Amino acid sequence: MCVLVLYNTMFIHLNPNSGMPIYRQLFGQLRQRIVSGQLAAEEQLPSVRDLAADLKINLLTVAKVYQLLEGEGLVETRRGLGTFARGGHATRSQTEKRRLIADAVEQVVAEAQHLDLEEGDVIQLVKQRFAETKRNP
Repeated sequence: MCVLVLYNTMFIHLNPNSGMPIYRQLFGQLRQRIVSGQLAAEEQLPSVRDLAADLKINLLTVAKVYQLLEGEGLVETRRGLGTFARGGHATRSQTEKRRLIADAVEQVVAEAQHLDLEEGDVIQLVKQRFAETKRNP
């Protein structure tokens, strides 16, 4: 069973059958959205309790993800207020950007292997998506 949740304009997709732990899937997706600017600086993330309930996962899993994001300096938890994205994606080096997207790539590869898709098919889908987003920014 896959879980797909929409927050603002952000989809979170978790697949317990992908071979990648749930916390890594969530961490990679949130990290990618913060680094890319899809989650703007100072934008509030859902509470641990709300996100866990919506995704139907353990509270401790979401708390762990938020701690990992905070450890990387991508979010800031403000006591009594919540967790907020931190900006600065434009100042990151290419090496850092590649490192930050590595989890998302790993998840795509795991999903593709689970679905018996060939590497060429995945590359074509990525190229197609890049072309679509260039036309419709």
